[in-house]
Amino acid sequence: MPNRFREFGFTSNWFLIRRGLYSLDRGKMLPRLKWLVLVLVVCKLEFSRGDDFPSLISANASIAVILDREYLDTQYDEILEGTKRLFERLLRDNFRNGGLIVKYFSWTSINLKRDFTAVLSVSNCDNTWDVYKNAAKENLVIMSITDSDCLRLPLNNAIMIPKTIPSSGNFEELPQVIMDMKAMKAIDWTSAVLLYDESFDRDIIARSIVALSKESEDVKPLSLSLFRIESHTHMWEKRKAIRKVLVNLPTRYIGRNFIAIITTQTMELVMEIAKELKMVHPLAQWLYVVSDTSADKNNISAVHPIISEGDNIAFVYNLRREAQSCESHLLCYMENLITSLVHGLSKLIREEKAVYGQIADEEWEVIRMTKAERKDEILKIMRGELVGKDSCNECSMWKVEAGETWGYTYQSAADELLTGVVSTHKKQISLLDVGYWTPQDGFVMRDYMFPHVVNGFRGVHLNFYSYHNPPWQFVSYNESGHLSLSRGVVMDILTELSRKLNFTYTILISQTNLEYIGNMTDDANNTISRDAHSITTDIPTEILRSLMDNKILLAAVGATVSPKQKKYVNFTTPISIQTYSFIVSRPKELSRVFLFLSPFTIDTWLCLTATVFLMGPFLYVVNRLSPFYEHHGRSNSIGLGKLYNCFWYIYGALLQQGGLYLPYADSGRIIIGTWWLVVLVIVTTYCGNLVAFLTFPKIAIPITTVNQLIRNEQGVSWSIRRGTFLEQFLQETDDPKYIKLHNHAGYVSEESEKMVDKIRSGRHVHIDWRTNLKYLMKKEFLKFDRCDFALSVDEFLDEQIALAMPKNSPYLEVINGELTKMHQFGFIQRWLASYMPSEDKCSNARKSTEVDNHTVNNDDMAGSYYVLLIGFSTGLFMFVLEYGWRWYKRSKEETLQPFTE
Repeated sequence: MPNRFREFGFTSNWFLIRRGLYSLDRGKMLPRLKWLVLVLVVCKLEFSRGDDFPSLISANASIAVILDREYLDTQYDEILEGTKRLFERLLRDNFRNGGLIVKYFSWTSINLKRDFTAVLSVSNCDNTWDVYKNAAKENLVIMSITDSDCLRLPLNNAIMIPKTIPSSGNFEELPQVIMDMKAMKAIDWTSAVLLYDESFDRDIIARSIVALSKESEDVKPLSLSLFRIESHTHMWEKRKAIRKVLVNLPTRYIGRNFIAIITTQTMELVMEIAKELKMVHPLAQWLYVVSDTSADKNNISAVHPIISEGDNIAFVYNLRREAQSCESHLLCYMENLITSLVHGLSKLIREEKAVYGQIADEEWEVIRMTKAERKDEILKIMRGELVGKDSCNECSMWKVEAGETWGYTYQSAADELLTGVVSTHKKQISLLDVGYWTPQDGFVMRDYMFPHVVNGFRGVHLNFYSYHNPPWQFVSYNESGHLSLSRGVVMDILTELSRKLNFTYTILISQTNLEYIGNMTDDANNTISRDAHSITTDIPTEILRSLMDNKILLAAVGATVSPKQKKYVNFTTPISIQTYSFIVSRPKELSRVFLFLSPFTIDTWLCLTATVFLMGPFLYVVNRLSPFYEHHGRSNSIGLGKLYNCFWYIYGALLQQGGLYLPYADSGRIIIGTWWLVVLVIVTTYCGNLVAFLTFPKIAIPITTVNQLIRNEQGVSWSIRRGTFLEQFLQETDDPKYIKLHNHAGYVSEESEKMVDKIRSGRHVHIDWRTNLKYLMKKEFLKFDRCDFALSVDEFLDEQIALAMPKNSPYLEVINGELTKMHQFGFIQRWLASYMPSEDKCSNARKSTEVDNHTVNNDDMAGSYYVLLIGFSTGLFMFVLEYGWRWYKRSKEETLQPFTE
């Protein structure tokens, strides 16, 4: 039972209940029913409140003021008396709606009870964090004043003010500025290169390094690589020293994030030299911390001409004010904190009274603020009064500006593209006021330190050129009848780029001057289409000129990466790799007239015929010379003793037929038996293979590789589309295979019906992108509803398709990084597949052979009919010869008969 009550915050009344229940058993106090009602009422009240702290209406707020005697040392008594006077005056003048109980402590190791509302501590950094950890558990409003170089307490739970006392030329607050900047995650880096000028005091640099390297629960440590810039009297020596430092920076290993703690003069040199060394680009971040500026001598604007398109650059510079004394007064900060706390308590009390007067006590206990909610509300009110009103240290103030540089070049050029009027007022870069730093407010950010790293182009509107070139770009008519780029692989990529890099765009349709780009027609879907091929080797003049003049960020076209184009433009990471293949007539079944001869090759048939002709005479010789017949008195001149009888016996045995004569001698019988075994093997093999050839038709061997094509064994011609990368490659290559391919090729601008018919008949081969050939196959299939073509197995000469960008575009690596991610996620492969021809029955058909079950038909039996016809004709011819021979013999006998009377 006690554990359950503790889960609901029920601890204060448990002793009373337990004591009452114990007395109940003895029967000395209230009846059982009264005690049960009491327990239920107490549990209900405790469960509904969920927090054991008094309301500001029923009890005064209380604050623990911790003034660390050891930390304040000789100032302790003075600060204590001043603090008491502050509370007395502020409570008297500003707190009329309630009361505030103030308890003073001279050490930090105190027990912060639950009845405290707030705690104000003045101590060193370590003790301040200890107080914070204890007070945060009790949901107290935490206010702290501590020494410099102390990591600020979490802003959602506390208000902390470091004591900074800047003196002339030392800038003691610089490490605190850097530490607050890192704590606010204005720079969310894991590594950085720190460049510092020798003109700074070593202690300041050391403290700044510690500030950057310090870590906490929410702040990650920063790995630093330190490089010192030596001071020189002469400008050329200093420039040489800076160049020496920057040239030797291994940015590949130490990263591209730079922090430069330098003077204004050195900053200008570093910016110029870093720009010359191409160390400033969209993937690099440069933060300049400049200390030798002031509110009266702010010359940051002098670096504007150095900043250019695509730079990620930010400045944190000093805006100190000249004053007789720059000492930050401790009591002044305490007065600000106490005043804001009193105002917060007064506002909450007024709000609670307004609500409490309209509802019952039970309802109030349910809906009133919890201690955590009250703490958050008080801190919100206090920050609203404190931020931007640091009047206690007018000398210390730092300003944060960031360069807005992405897209300004192309935005001004975009207006010219749309209007056709050259603008005389070019848009310039600007420095955004993204934040400031004061000891009281800390690092206040209104925007990101590097806005382009987080928000890309920040919604700038750009224009891109494109033209109709499927599957990369499809031009169609919109509702108003104007041409627009509606879909395509490049369009999908551009949409994803605009989403990731945060820009909007308009597509301008370019008029191409390519003679061989194909015929454009309107289809039933109101879309411009053309023959199934794509030209990417040449970029239209209008688009190429815009790229060369750096007027557009990129060309929204799929272009072939070629050395000729690289002289004028840059190319991104390939969005696709297109391979070349060739299209041939789909292989047809071979003639099955002589199918019965297919089981054996020609040399096998010749050997079998020769064996038959040799076995007859051999059997005849054995029978004639065998002494068996003479020994047994048998005649060997009849039967197998005749040569033609032996021949017909061997032939009949081959056809599995018996003979009228059998040898009597064992030698003859062994020869006959051996021949029957041979016949058994021959016949079985033949029958098995014949069944296979009947079931699985034999297909003609097609041309599937370039080597087969250039051998030209089948006497076919071939053609290549004009203007392709393949044509350029064949003209420049020294490979004998491709030289022969080029010399015997015909070049065509488009696929004509005549050429397609030649391919269908098997007399021609066309070479093009495998993608384009698939379009051609799909087109012919839809026209005739049959599969007449096949693609070669050989895929050769990879052609890279990429997006074109200006020659010296700073965004090449940025675009490449996004394209690489699209490849890794499979976006581009999916988009390209969506524009490929849909699958049909020709897609899965094999290109070299087809294996299908086959039913025997008359074509398969035609060979048998021919054999029968030949045999019948031969027999009839022999019959005629026999009859003629007999007639001739008879007529001769009659002629030679002697005359008798």
